[in-house]
Amino acid sequence: MAEVIGTDLSPIQPNWVPTNCSFQVDDATLPWTFQDNYFDFIHCRNISSGVGDWNHIMTEMLRCTAPGGYVEFCEMEIKVYCDDGTMKEDNALKVYVETLHESLVKIGRTPPDMEFLKELLEKSGVEDITALKAIEPIGPWPKDPRLKKIGTMQLLHSVTIFESYGMTVFTRILGMDVEKARELWEAGRAAALNKNYRMYTVYNRVYGRKSSEEP
Repeated sequence: MAEVIGTDLSPIQPNWVPTNCSFQVDDATLPWTFQDNYFDFIHCRNISSGVGDWNHIMTEMLRCTAPGGYVEFCEMEIKVYCDDGTMKEDNALKVYVETLHESLVKIGRTPPDMEFLKELLEKSGVEDITALKAIEPIGPWPKDPRLKKIGTMQLLHSVTIFESYGMTVFTRILGMDVEKARELWEAGRAAALNKNYRMYTVYNRVYGRKSSEEP
């Protein structure tokens, strides 16, 4: 049976996990404690807001991946899209996300897009690179049953993070007044809950294989 190890900055994971799964508190931006060539597969997801040095992450991933093993990044673009004109330029969710993006850029943590992730793997010598894009609706507005379910789950997740993400970066990085920051995230959450806006985000997945030949 495969062994699965997850790491995070805080011990927030549940205890009811399969017997072959365990979690460790660790910081991926520091030198990794795992041995060389230890894993067959390393998956990094939703880490962009905490990463200032992507080359360090990539180097450690490849060091700890066995020859012939795979590495993968999954990151949501910090951007909101709309194809039917229901999202105007002053849409509160659009304003919230753009301000969040501005905050991350200011501290050197520019959210990666598909091309950035592909280039990161290519420059590191990763082989057989595959890049996939998924649409994540914000809310159950799509007619397609699968996308409607995804949109519902995305909305449930999103409404819980507006305050935590917004208050932190708006006040600490942009120096906003607490009340102004609160108005911004509350308006963004209200817009996300408005079923008349057909908005979505893009989730990028890029993976590839470490060379089977040791350098």
